[in-house]
Amino acid sequence: MKPRYRFVGTPLPLTENEAYHLQKYWKKGRKSGAIKAWETYDLDLPALNTPVLLDCGHCHSAHHESCCEGGFPFPPAAEQLPLLEQHLPAIAARHLHAGKQERLSQRGLYERHYETAGLPTIATHEGNCLFCAVEGGGPACAAHRYALEEQLMPQQMKPFSCSLFPLELIADEDGRVLVTALTEETAKFSRWGNAYRDDFVCANLPLRLQAEQTPRAPEISSNVRRALAEDAFAPQRYRPAWLEMKEILCNTFGESLWQQIEASCKVD
Repeated sequence: MKPRYRFVGTPLPLTENEAYHLQKYWKKGRKSGAIKAWETYDLDLPALNTPVLLDCGHCHSAHHESCCEGGFPFPPAAEQLPLLEQHLPAIAARHLHAGKQERLSQRGLYERHYETAGLPTIATHEGNCLFCAVEGGGPACAAHRYALEEQLMPQQMKPFSCSLFPLELIADEDGRVLVTALTEETAKFSRWGNAYRDDFVCANLPLRLQAEQTPRAPEISSNVRRALAEDAFAPQRYRPAWLEMKEILCNTFGESLWQQIEASCKVD
């Protein structure tokens, strides 16, 4: 049976449990007016107004481990693969160390995992995504660094989900897309789930505010450092998700969608 819902930018479908919670949320939002229709999109205004801050340069000053570490990305969409594979030799030569290059030459770029329903995604090396290169300057993703160097859009080069966080886009079987963002409610059906809210302050301002307490305060997450410096995810710099994510929304879906989101969110 064809899945009724799929995550945009990856072939991974929603599970039955995720689809159940999505249906309830989507229906409730439409009925209340919180979710507004525009062309082929449904805009989840409360979620899109959630304050976020993608202060990735300060990630390790706020967390013990970044979201790029400790696993593999969501499977990339088929349309991304030709460009990635075309540039893979240059990415590897420029940004992957000898151990990763050897792993790549012996076993290839992709792995299949139970967690991704057997769909292929970027392989891991020593527990991290093969492209994860936290050391040094620039983005932690080697594919992202390379794209910037070559004046390409990063979301064209690396798995789209890696660029999308904390936005969430889900398409139904008719192609209608819910445009939302990670919140306590949407975590029940989002590809990000509660783990990203519980362990990272970028999409959870209340969690960041808790981290301002003294080092003797109760641990709020095993991944969040205590007593963060003021400039690490500074609370006053958080912005609504639709505004913080303007670049990817415009570059991927066109300025018209972003302008509609802007107009709707400002009004509401």
